[in-house]
Amino acid sequence: MRKLNLTNTAFFLFAAILLCSFAAAEQKTGPSASSVLSESERFFDLKIPDGFNAEATDEPGILKWRKDGGEIYLAVGESMSDSPEKFFDAIRKAAEKNNRFEEVKVLRLKGGRGLLCKEKAPDDPGRARSWRILVVAHKKTLILDFTATAKEFNSFIPAFEEAVKSLKLKSPS
Repeated sequence: MRKLNLTNTAFFLFAAILLCSFAAAEQKTGPSASSVLSESERFFDLKIPDGFNAEATDEPGILKWRKDGGEIYLAVGESMSDSPEKFFDAIRKAAEKNNRFEEVKVLRLKGGRGLLCKEKAPDDPGRARSWRILVVAHKKTLILDFTATAKEFNSFIPAFEEAVKSLKLKSPS
Protein backbone atom coordinates (compact mmCIF):
# COMPACT_ATOMS: atom_id res chain seq x y z
CA MET A 1 0.00 0.00 0.00
CA ARG A 2 2.82 2.41 0.80
CA LYS A 3 4.42 1.79 -2.61
CA LEU A 4 1.11 2.58 -4.33
CA ASN A 5 0.71 5.85 -2.41
CA LEU A 6 4.30 6.79 -3.17
CA THR A 7 3.81 6.06 -6.86
CA ASN A 8 0.57 8.08 -6.99
CA THR A 9 2.25 10.94 -5.18
CA ALA A 10 5.16 10.81 -7.63
CA PHE A 11 2.77 10.91 -10.60
CA PHE A 12 0.92 13.98 -9.39
CA LEU A 13 4.11 15.66 -8.16
CA PHE A 14 5.61 15.19 -11.61
CA ALA A 15 2.56 16.70 -13.31
CA ALA A 16 2.55 19.69 -10.94
CA ILE A 17 6.26 20.29 -11.39
CA LEU A 18 5.98 20.04 -15.16
CA LEU A 19 3.02 22.37 -15.38
CA CYS A 20 4.59 24.94 -13.06
CA SER A 21 8.26 24.92 -13.86
CA PHE A 22 9.12 23.67 -17.33
CA ALA A 23 9.86 26.89 -19.14
CA ALA A 24 10.44 26.45 -22.81
CA ALA A 25 9.31 30.00 -23.58
CA GLU A 26 7.44 32.69 -21.71
CA GLN A 27 4.29 33.86 -23.44
CA LYS A 28 2.42 37.01 -22.44
CA THR A 29 -0.01 37.32 -25.35
CA GLY A 30 -1.40 35.13 -28.10
CA PRO A 31 0.47 31.87 -27.50
CA SER A 32 0.36 29.18 -30.14
CA ALA A 33 1.45 25.56 -30.09
CA SER A 34 4.37 26.47 -32.32
CA SER A 35 5.61 29.08 -29.85
CA VAL A 36 6.39 26.55 -27.11
CA LEU A 37 9.50 25.50 -28.99
CA SER A 38 11.11 26.91 -32.06
CA GLU A 39 9.88 25.25 -35.24
CA SER A 40 13.09 23.23 -35.56
CA GLU A 41 12.76 21.92 -31.97
CA ARG A 42 9.02 21.24 -31.96
CA PHE A 43 8.47 17.50 -31.86
CA PHE A 44 4.68 17.47 -32.14
CA ASP A 45 1.75 18.86 -34.09
CA LEU A 46 -1.57 19.66 -32.45
CA LYS A 47 -4.74 21.21 -33.85
CA ILE A 48 -6.51 23.44 -31.35
CA PRO A 49 -10.27 23.03 -31.88
CA ASP A 50 -12.26 25.84 -33.51
CA GLY A 51 -13.49 28.52 -31.14
CA PHE A 52 -10.70 28.08 -28.58
CA ASN A 53 -8.78 31.33 -28.29
CA ALA A 54 -5.25 31.74 -26.98
CA GLU A 55 -4.88 33.45 -23.61
CA ALA A 56 -1.83 34.72 -21.80
CA THR A 57 -0.61 32.84 -18.73
CA ASP A 58 1.58 33.96 -15.88
CA GLU A 59 3.62 30.76 -16.06
CA PRO A 60 6.54 30.51 -18.47
CA GLY A 61 6.35 27.61 -20.91
CA ILE A 62 2.62 27.01 -20.40
CA LEU A 63 0.14 27.79 -23.13
CA LYS A 64 -3.60 28.14 -22.65
CA TRP A 65 -6.65 28.25 -24.90
CA ARG A 66 -10.22 28.92 -23.74
CA LYS A 67 -13.71 28.63 -25.16
CA ASP A 68 -16.44 29.60 -22.73
CA GLY A 69 -15.89 27.26 -19.73
CA GLY A 70 -13.53 24.87 -21.54
CA GLU A 71 -9.76 25.19 -21.31
CA ILE A 72 -6.77 23.51 -22.93
CA TYR A 73 -3.32 23.79 -21.35
CA LEU A 74 -0.05 22.68 -22.91
CA ALA A 75 3.37 22.44 -21.26
CA VAL A 76 6.61 21.19 -22.78
CA GLY A 77 9.91 20.54 -21.07
CA GLU A 78 13.02 18.44 -20.99
CA SER A 79 12.58 14.79 -20.02
CA MET A 80 13.32 14.23 -16.34
CA SER A 81 14.47 10.67 -16.84
CA ASP A 82 17.44 8.93 -18.40
CA SER A 83 15.11 6.03 -19.12
CA PRO A 84 11.95 7.41 -20.81
CA GLU A 85 10.39 3.94 -21.22
CA LYS A 86 10.73 3.09 -17.52
CA PHE A 87 9.46 6.54 -16.57
CA PHE A 88 6.44 6.24 -18.91
CA ASP A 89 5.62 2.75 -17.62
CA ALA A 90 5.83 3.89 -13.98
CA ILE A 91 3.44 6.78 -14.65
CA ARG A 92 1.07 4.46 -16.57
CA LYS A 93 0.99 1.91 -13.75
CA ALA A 94 0.36 4.62 -11.14
CA ALA A 95 -2.48 6.08 -13.20
CA GLU A 96 -4.06 2.64 -13.76
CA LYS A 97 -4.14 2.05 -10.00
CA ASN A 98 -5.57 5.48 -9.23
CA ASN A 99 -9.34 5.33 -8.72
CA ARG A 100 -9.60 9.00 -9.75
CA PHE A 101 -9.50 7.97 -13.42
CA GLU A 102 -12.31 6.29 -15.33
CA GLU A 103 -10.00 5.43 -18.22
CA VAL A 104 -6.25 5.20 -18.72
CA LYS A 105 -5.27 4.55 -22.30
CA VAL A 106 -1.92 4.30 -24.07
CA LEU A 107 -1.99 6.32 -27.30
CA ARG A 108 0.10 4.83 -30.08
CA LEU A 109 1.76 7.75 -31.79
CA LYS A 110 4.23 7.47 -34.63
CA GLY A 111 7.59 8.01 -32.94
CA GLY A 112 6.40 7.46 -29.38
CA ARG A 113 3.58 6.84 -26.96
CA GLY A 114 1.15 9.03 -25.11
CA LEU A 115 -0.83 8.33 -21.98
CA LEU A 116 -4.42 9.59 -21.87
CA CYS A 117 -5.95 9.74 -18.39
CA LYS A 118 -9.65 10.57 -18.19
CA GLU A 119 -10.87 11.68 -14.78
CA LYS A 120 -14.16 10.45 -13.39
CA ALA A 121 -16.86 13.07 -13.10
CA PRO A 122 -16.85 14.60 -9.61
CA ASP A 123 -20.05 14.58 -7.54
CA ASP A 124 -20.09 18.39 -7.48
CA PRO A 125 -21.06 19.68 -10.96
CA GLY A 126 -19.18 22.92 -10.29
CA ARG A 127 -15.83 21.17 -9.83
CA ALA A 128 -13.34 20.78 -12.64
CA ARG A 129 -13.02 17.59 -14.63
CA SER A 130 -10.03 16.89 -16.89
CA TRP A 131 -8.47 14.66 -19.45
CA ARG A 132 -4.67 14.66 -19.39
CA ILE A 133 -2.15 13.46 -21.93
CA LEU A 134 1.49 12.76 -21.11
CA VAL A 135 3.94 12.23 -23.96
CA VAL A 136 7.62 11.40 -23.51
CA ALA A 137 9.54 11.52 -26.79
CA HIS A 138 12.74 12.94 -28.26
CA LYS A 139 14.13 13.70 -24.76
CA LYS A 140 11.14 16.00 -24.17
CA THR A 141 7.96 15.74 -22.15
CA LEU A 142 4.60 17.14 -23.21
CA ILE A 143 1.53 17.48 -21.02
CA LEU A 144 -1.87 18.45 -22.39
CA ASP A 145 -4.76 19.19 -20.07
CA PHE A 146 -8.37 19.45 -21.28
CA THR A 147 -10.59 20.91 -18.55
CA ALA A 148 -14.13 22.14 -17.93
CA THR A 149 -16.55 22.03 -15.04
CA ALA A 150 -18.24 18.67 -14.61
CA LYS A 151 -21.54 20.33 -15.54
CA GLU A 152 -20.18 21.54 -18.90
CA PHE A 153 -17.60 18.84 -19.62
CA ASN A 154 -19.74 16.63 -21.88
CA SER A 155 -20.41 19.55 -24.23
CA PHE A 156 -16.63 19.89 -24.77
CA ILE A 157 -15.92 16.20 -25.38
CA PRO A 158 -16.16 16.45 -29.21
CA ALA A 159 -13.65 19.33 -29.27
CA PHE A 160 -11.33 17.59 -26.81
CA GLU A 161 -11.50 14.35 -28.83
CA GLU A 162 -10.67 16.31 -31.99
CA ALA A 163 -7.53 17.71 -30.34
CA VAL A 164 -6.51 14.28 -28.99
CA LYS A 165 -6.88 12.71 -32.45
CA SER A 166 -4.85 15.51 -34.04
CA LEU A 167 -1.79 14.99 -31.81
CA LYS A 168 1.11 13.78 -33.94
CA LEU A 169 4.79 13.40 -33.15
CA LYS A 170 7.35 14.57 -35.64
CA SER A 171 10.55 12.73 -36.46
CA PRO A 172 13.60 14.29 -34.82
CA SER A 173 15.58 16.48 -37.21
